Amino acid sequence: MKLFKKALLATAVFGAMGAQAATISSTPLKLSAEGVALKVPAIATKLTFDIVVDKDHPSSSTITLNFDSKVDLTANLVGGAVVQGVGNGTAYAGDVGFNYGTGSFTFDDVVIKNGDATKGETDSITFKVNLGNPLTADSAFRIVLGNHQFDANPGVGVNRVLVSGASSLAYVSNKADKSQIETGTGVIAEEVSQFDFKVGTPLNNLIQRDALTRFLNNATTDVLASTFVNDETLGLALQDVAATLTYTGNFKGLTDNAATLNELNVDNLTLVTSGTPATVTSLTAAIASGAGAVKDTTTVTSTFANGTDGINNTVVAIPVTGNVKASLVVTAANQTVGGAAVVLPTGGYSVATGVDAGKWAIDATIINVPYLPVNAANTDTFIHFANETDKEVDVIVTAIDNNGVEYGPMNLGAKLAANTVTKISEPAMDTLFGLKGASTKLSVTFNIDADKGDVNAYAVTQNDKGRTEVSTSQQRGN
Repeated sequence: MKLFKKALLATAVFGAMGAQAATISSTPLKLSAEGVALKVPAIATKLTFDIVVDKDHPSSSTITLNFDSKVDLTANLVGGAVVQGVGNGTAYAGDVGFNYGTGSFTFDDVVIKNGDATKGETDSITFKVNLGNPLTADSAFRIVLGNHQFDANPGVGVNRVLVSGASSLAYVSNKADKSQIETGTGVIAEEVSQFDFKVGTPLNNLIQRDALTRFLNNATTDVLASTFVNDETLGLALQDVAATLTYTGNFKGLTDNAATLNELNVDNLTLVTSGTPATVTSLTAAIASGAGAVKDTTTVTSTFANGTDGINNTVVAIPVTGNVKASLVVTAANQTVGGAAVVLPTGGYSVATGVDAGKWAIDATIINVPYLPVNAANTDTFIHFANETDKEVDVIVTAIDNNGVEYGPMNLGAKLAANTVTKISEPAMDTLFGLKGASTKLSVTFNIDADKGDVNAYAVTQNDKGRTEVSTSQQRGN
């Protein structure tokens, strides 16, 4: 028990000793994390931080400020003897300024060590508590490196400190006999993201399950909006940023705001297409930063609109998009010094990828059978539908085949009877798709006028070697 109590006492004493440390506080420099990552060269700046000591520092004590590898004081940073500043409670030694406030202590003998980075050396500043008044516990003072404005000579105190990334400062003080007084650490620079991206208004309309040319409740439009924030006021920020916003999904039949009566169109976005006839593979928008080092907020808002069916009923069907994803890539930028081009990764610097941008889905149960051989030799294919509801259910069918032919949308031709298992035979599928006995491999999608889970499908193909179940989207969970 005595040993246990002694251990507790030792822990308490050690904890108390650890808590006694100088405090370094500052408003850290805000640096662009992207600029740091892309090695934008540091520009000269000034550093300001406050130090509060926890213990008495007798006259002739030495204080050392140790910087890490992200700070370069440069060979031009000037120290030396401390002289009285232009205001009360201030003093300076070249580029190093002191503000004592109402304190009676003073410093002298400022020595700046510019370590050799190629040898792994870091920089430091050392100064002494002047003869006379000591630096007593709980005293505070401010240090300004660079343009400190404490002297009357405009040629002294220019910004010469280079900061290339997140950085902390370490404090250590020693008495004249070299015994340590106290230590402390504080953050002087931190990295924050220059960019922010979000989809504020995702696609969210449901497609009516009948003709597939209207959204639910006869809505004719849907809005998609995304916001890109670019803060070029940060240190080491990429300047003159240009970026590309991209949406990916199934946008079949979409046009670029042509706004004719029977089209599905969108504004403020450029359609990226491929193939003949053209297929929309993605939608893009170009974003450029404003003039000067400012914090830009750019919102790209696009309205999707489908035509009216008052003329010839030829309105283009609204596609089932799948999960639409947004991405944003910085495609060009300059450095803060000299306007030199930043070396971006191949394809640009990715700010965001795979961001949920909503989707369009049919207000129905959708069942896809991705592989159905029809009219294959010595093979029979069929599908059973189990309608678990108390009403008949209508079914609309679309399909593609192994030759790239598209079928439908078309009505199945007969409703699924209530509380009944209905078989769709191979001859029925041959007639429905007009195959005329030709051997064809189909991927068939059934748009079923019922809520999810009310109708289930079971597809089978069989030959003289046996029966094989064909996987459906229901079984795959999509």
